[in-house]
Amino acid sequence: MRVPVSWLKELVETELSAEELAERLTLGGLEVEGVEEAYQALGPVVAAEILEVKAHPEADRLAVCELSDGKRRYTVVSGAPGLKPGLKVALALPGAVTFSGAKVQETRLRGVPSEGLLLSPYEAGVSEEKNRLLILPPEAEPGFPFHEALGLSEPVLEVAVTPNRGDCLSILGVAREVSALTGAPLKFPEIPAFPEGDLREYLECAIEDEEGCFRYAGRLLEGLSVGESPFWMAQRLWMCGLRPLNNLVDVTNYVMLELGQPLHAFDYERIRGKRILVRAAREGEGLRTLDGQWRELPTGTLVIADAEGPVAVAGVMGGEESGVREETRRVFLESAWFNPVRIRRSARSLRLSTESSYRFERGVDPEGVPRALDRAAALLVEVAGGRILPGKIDLYPRPWKAPEIRLRRTKLISYLRWERPFSEAGAYLKRLGGEVQVGEEELLFRPPSHRGDLVLEEDLIEEVARLYGYDRLPVTLPVGELSARPLEREDRVLSRVREALTALGFYEVINYSFIDPRALEVLELPEGDPRLRPLRLANPLSETQSVMRTTLLPGLLETARFNFFREVGRLRIFEVGRVFFPGEGELPEERLHLGLLVLGLFEPPFWGGRGRPADIYDLKGVLETLFESLGLSGLTLKPQSREVFLRRGLSFRLLAGEQEIGYAGEVKNYLRAQYELPAPLLVAEMDLTACLALPELPRRYQGLPRFPATSRDLSLVLREEVPAGEVLQFLTGLDIPYLEKVEVVDVYRGEPLAAGEKSVTIRFVYRAPERTLTDEEVNALQEEVAAKVLSAFGGRRR
Repeated sequence: MRVPVSWLKELVETELSAEELAERLTLGGLEVEGVEEAYQALGPVVAAEILEVKAHPEADRLAVCELSDGKRRYTVVSGAPGLKPGLKVALALPGAVTFSGAKVQETRLRGVPSEGLLLSPYEAGVSEEKNRLLILPPEAEPGFPFHEALGLSEPVLEVAVTPNRGDCLSILGVAREVSALTGAPLKFPEIPAFPEGDLREYLECAIEDEEGCFRYAGRLLEGLSVGESPFWMAQRLWMCGLRPLNNLVDVTNYVMLELGQPLHAFDYERIRGKRILVRAAREGEGLRTLDGQWRELPTGTLVIADAEGPVAVAGVMGGEESGVREETRRVFLESAWFNPVRIRRSARSLRLSTESSYRFERGVDPEGVPRALDRAAALLVEVAGGRILPGKIDLYPRPWKAPEIRLRRTKLISYLRWERPFSEAGAYLKRLGGEVQVGEEELLFRPPSHRGDLVLEEDLIEEVARLYGYDRLPVTLPVGELSARPLEREDRVLSRVREALTALGFYEVINYSFIDPRALEVLELPEGDPRLRPLRLANPLSETQSVMRTTLLPGLLETARFNFFREVGRLRIFEVGRVFFPGEGELPEERLHLGLLVLGLFEPPFWGGRGRPADIYDLKGVLETLFESLGLSGLTLKPQSREVFLRRGLSFRLLAGEQEIGYAGEVKNYLRAQYELPAPLLVAEMDLTACLALPELPRRYQGLPRFPATSRDLSLVLREEVPAGEVLQFLTGLDIPYLEKVEVVDVYRGEPLAAGEKSVTIRFVYRAPERTLTDEEVNALQEEVAAKVLSAFGGRRR
């Protein structure tokens, strides 16, 4: 909402500057985003000096001027009178838009190039004079904005109005706010009295849809002359961002901006049957609106109709057939209070948002309907001549009644720590324009008709706070009892997951729980997979967010794609979130999942190396570290996942005991191509809900070792199909004295080993807590361990 300060000060007596008004309004809860100079809306219009004037070679009434803005010279063709060297003028450069709406651009006039436009006072928005050149003072500095040279200042407040404060979508509404915040007197526009009478002999009006229209008023004017609006009115419309059209239309826009009440003018002669009905649209009805488009009206749309059909979409836009034309002489002027929900529904269904619908959707002042009607009628007579026929229409089947809101003193103290007299709170509420009855312990407040947002006791507390000043309220710290409770098991597990993965260099991401169903199709899951039966939303925001996710993988892949196309080629991310499956009851089954994704290099390049691409063993190491940090028994990895989108031989199954709870591996090329991602791309997903059913391992702590360790290597020739991981799992399950650590340090394939064989070297680390072990003791243990491994897995020592 653009609010010219000069217009605002006509409605409220205040000496505050534009900047002070902006600060006061913002502190009072009505944010002013900025203070702009109205003339800046013209664009690049600068002071320039005429250096030379020559006759146009092809046109007697045109002259070719050479000008300077202090930096460069311009050639401009102009037909303005009084051109001569030495004059300082307003030069509109290409890109500027004149007050009349013309866009300035470089052109050729009768064969001579013209690089701008010399403005008249009217084109500059300074006065109504059109037939002379705007001359700037001799001391005007070339290159500076022309309005600064003239000493003109028209500050405009850019006010951001929240949806609940539709009353502030007008100059009067903002003036009310200034009056309430500062105590300055409010001044309403003067409206003369009009003669009483009966318009039923000219026009019949009725409200058929009383749920859509709460009040409908109108006046009839005749003898009007359609023409150009007076300069003062056009200037104010322009400062508020509206383009002047003609005096009849401009008056309705002017009053809408001034009082916040949208109006519409019908050509009386084009109202068929001289009958106006406010009703719901019937099946198959439509009309051509003022923007020239034919619109089919959904059944139930609130319309204004005459005896033969709709002539306007109520509260949104009028019809072209009944609109004002140059030959219009008699006008029916409409002012109404429509149901905001119905107007919002009409605007959305027709995809048509206007200044009128924007205000009706947020609610207008029901008691302001006749005031705006009379104000517009008086202005029409002033600017377009004619007269107002005696009488008016005012259909008001269910008059607005002010609600009674109770404010308790104890509640005010509880919320604001109010230490001032309770009557002072009532005085602040009185500034809003309502009725206040103050008692010792409570007050009753009846809000004014324009404040439909005041309903609850808390609303009144907020009004007292903002009018008194948020910055003046006492500052207190919240008081509460500190209570320490042990973390739930799920919280502990999730905390360990996040700590472990963050320590391993992963970043956590959070994706929407709603996904595109096509994201599941590209995984090429086998028929019957439960992940292919997602829950569909009843009212999705879009098709790309129409189903609940059954896996975290699509979100992780989309996040990787988003980052890769922004030149993030090395990525390690994880997500902890819920997936959803159809349940047996009304509610879906929710399971907590963990997803991982690794893209590109696992180790970044540095001066001594080129970096190393991630591989399946990096992902395996991450998962093993994660399992160890979780402290849950039974978490293991087994080779070869059954997921169709993972590469064979480069994938794992994740197990919780004997139950498969997830997968890990390198993504196949077809899925990478769908998301346009490079290799290597590794993913993992596991069901944390299943993990929470596993028993926790006790955490044991021991002191630092006092005696040295000793190690032995055991090289075994095993069959290729025997996983080295199973050998390690077997060894860790044995009760071997003094064994501190066991790990695989080498795997070899090739001659002299036979085909189908591999050599696995396992390192054992022994340490005794109370003494140094001898070689004989360690050798004996090592031989015993070797015999057990060969007995369990076959093979031979190398």
